[in-house]
Amino acid sequence: MTTNSSVPAVGPASGNDTKVKPLPFAFPFQKKGNAGNSSPAQFSDEHEIYQGLLSGESSGAYLVGRFGMWHGGIHVTAAGFGRQLDLAAGVRCIADGEVVAYRFNQRNLTSERPEGGGSETTAAQYSTGFALVRHKMEFPKNQTLEFLSLYMHLMAYDDYLKREHSSWAKPAYWPQQWEVSQYAQDSPEKGKQGQLPDTSQRGLRVRARANGRALAILPQGARVTLETPKDGWAKLKTVDLQGKTIIARREGEHATLDTITGGWICIGEENGGPLVQEMMPGDVFDNIQFPSKPVPIKAGDLVGHLGRYDKLEPGSGANSQVHIETFAASDIGAYINKSRDWVRSHGAHPKDWAKLGLPSEPTILRVAPGTVLYARPGNGEPKGTEPQTGKTEVVQTYATVALGRDKERTHTEPKVDASIGRKVAWWRVQSADSRGQPIEGWVRDFNHSPGKVTLEFSQEWADFECIAADHDTSRTIFTDAASWVEYAAAPDTPGVGARAKLSPLMQKVHDAIFKTGNGERAAFDLTHMPVSSSTERSPWSMRAASRLIVKHESEWSIPSRWTALFAALEAKTGPSAKSAEEKKRIEKLVWWEDVSRKVPGFPANSVFHINPIALAANFQTAADCQCNGREMSVTQLRRIASHARQDRLDSYIESLNTAFNDFHFNSCISRAHFLAQILHESAEFSATVESSGRGSLPYDPWRGRGLLQLTFENNYKAYEEYSGEDFTSNTDAMNKLSQSPHAMLSAAWFYSINSSLIPISDGDGDDFIWLTRKINGGFNGYDDRLSYFMRAVDVLGITNCLRLNRNGSYKFEESTAHDEKRASVAWGMWNDPGLRKHGIATKSASEAAKGYKRYVALYEESGKKEDRGWYGIPTNFTVREYVQTRLRILGLS
Repeated sequence: MTTNSSVPAVGPASGNDTKVKPLPFAFPFQKKGNAGNSSPAQFSDEHEIYQGLLSGESSGAYLVGRFGMWHGGIHVTAAGFGRQLDLAAGVRCIADGEVVAYRFNQRNLTSERPEGGGSETTAAQYSTGFALVRHKMEFPKNQTLEFLSLYMHLMAYDDYLKREHSSWAKPAYWPQQWEVSQYAQDSPEKGKQGQLPDTSQRGLRVRARANGRALAILPQGARVTLETPKDGWAKLKTVDLQGKTIIARREGEHATLDTITGGWICIGEENGGPLVQEMMPGDVFDNIQFPSKPVPIKAGDLVGHLGRYDKLEPGSGANSQVHIETFAASDIGAYINKSRDWVRSHGAHPKDWAKLGLPSEPTILRVAPGTVLYARPGNGEPKGTEPQTGKTEVVQTYATVALGRDKERTHTEPKVDASIGRKVAWWRVQSADSRGQPIEGWVRDFNHSPGKVTLEFSQEWADFECIAADHDTSRTIFTDAASWVEYAAAPDTPGVGARAKLSPLMQKVHDAIFKTGNGERAAFDLTHMPVSSSTERSPWSMRAASRLIVKHESEWSIPSRWTALFAALEAKTGPSAKSAEEKKRIEKLVWWEDVSRKVPGFPANSVFHINPIALAANFQTAADCQCNGREMSVTQLRRIASHARQDRLDSYIESLNTAFNDFHFNSCISRAHFLAQILHESAEFSATVESSGRGSLPYDPWRGRGLLQLTFENNYKAYEEYSGEDFTSNTDAMNKLSQSPHAMLSAAWFYSINSSLIPISDGDGDDFIWLTRKINGGFNGYDDRLSYFMRAVDVLGITNCLRLNRNGSYKFEESTAHDEKRASVAWGMWNDPGLRKHGIATKSASEAAKGYKRYVALYEESGKKEDRGWYGIPTNFTVREYVQTRLRILGLS
């Protein structure tokens, strides 16, 4: 629902908060890995999914089912499109949100499937499990839309216990508990005064982070809930000590629950068995669960796996499937209109996007009907005079990031187009001609002729259309149940499937999808959209249907609505055992009324349905934290390196994009961190050789070269070995490191390969403090680096991807630097108001004390090993003595 009752719908935000947090999206499933790669792969764009649905699923299409029933979502079956999917990877949440209700069966329910004409039946299993996730998107500031996504027929608990599924992860929102087992044999360390530990106290050590320093010990029998495990470790969410007490990590010390807040435990095996054992509360099965506090879930997080839904037709075998749908309340149309109004007024002004914290570049390529596609020659660049491959008859849209991942589908003109100040791109696209035949060719994303090609913002909701009208309450696409029965009995009879027989709502839907024809076969057209053999227009019809947002009563509500349908059917065919079983299933499947009573603000049962694939496709690049496949433009780089000379930007942009690709800077945030470091170190590409005034350096000729100042003979030789190019034989060879492309590529090699800094800087890391310490040794230029980083965040529109960054700053106690003695001293010295360390302008005695005190604590933990000579501290002092002196001077000892 749109919520804007207390603030203006469009306008400046109160105070200084003008940023909008983009809602991250993801496709709800992953495909099998390529040959030789068992890891699941991401779908490149929505068209690949539509083709998979077209080839694999003969029913369960969006809006209309195979037999003329309303259908508000999409079906994926294991035997259909599922053959192309990584089924072990499961069904994924389409956007960030919160789980407000769910149900999972302990074991599948069973229907009695009639076989033959007698009383013989077979068991047909089915799952009533589902998850319901609430999402909220905002655009522009203070204008929000609430919508929900549903994942139906999810796998039952007992199916996860089967051998073939035993390695599959279970959904994190399930109320799983883990009990510390008898195999957890950790015990306290010897006390500071040499006290021997009580050997009867045994349990599982809790650490500050995965494999980090010990905090305390959970006793055997304690029960915990965990965040999503990773690499054999998991973070604690809740702890139930079962009447026992926390064991201190060292004899003579004291520990409480506060001691282990945010701690991590190992969930592997030791001493012959699992350290923790899974438990499931028995009262959670088969009933709808309403978390007292909705459970946060991220785009791409596991929701569940395809569950059983065996058909009731005689002779049917086992079938696993999932039903996915999204829906919103009746004010989605107003939200879309206000979004479009803002883009019309502000879309051409980058500063207005910057105020919202969003990228100012459009992300969607739209090819309008009547556009001529061109054949790209073997050499040269595409031009309008080249051979035409056809003229489009349908609208087609692509996410530019998806096209950009395939180098065979993009071409950039070598010269800047003076009329728009950038190099124009050509894209190879697919479409259909006037006969519905597929065509493929090249379009120019600016001034394409003849036809129309535009770059659109996702916030324009290009081609999406809201439709509402009267419809059949018995859930058919016809005016009433009797008309549906008539069509189902003899679909080839003239007139029974004509447009006039459809409900007013489905007449509008038909007209929006099928622009030509007399409507005599309207029902056939709608019910056969997902069947590739029925018409060559199928993929284009599916795409057109995907942009329709249709208001209809939910099929998961009011089971009595089906009464009229069964009555009309039985009046024609008589009672049947199959119909009786269908009625029983429907009673078990519906959930709407129960949820509406428990979830505040839940919409009435007549809602606008949105195609989940189209929704994710439209917005996934607007809030996508993954940049693999994308190239940075010179315009974007100029906005980050605002003082760099244009010729330098031009000379480095190609090698920058090569570095992003070749050294696996896949997340946008890792790219932002890398840019921040190289722009500071090179003074925006102007300093690529280490300066020594007029003298020499003691390690010459191996002085620092490149954008991260590659230094010393061993590093030169290591990069030479990696790249296979000469950088050591003479001065000219060495100087290649100070010029493009190797000034950039050597920096990326040092960052990614030599120093392994990408895990620190990607979405799971985002540890700017530790990253700066690793690059600089201390915190010289800290503010400048951070300024570049925040500019890159704004330009890339990835505010939502930040993990440790809060309003432009980082906390020392949340950084890995907090666990290193040297970094702790450095943090103290660079923040110390009484010292002259440059890099952090706003000094803080309390922040300095955090670093100094942390050093003392780590000194104690390390066995009191003394350190000397760090950061200019006189060698006649130990670092500990110096730190304690600074604390006394600051009055914080």
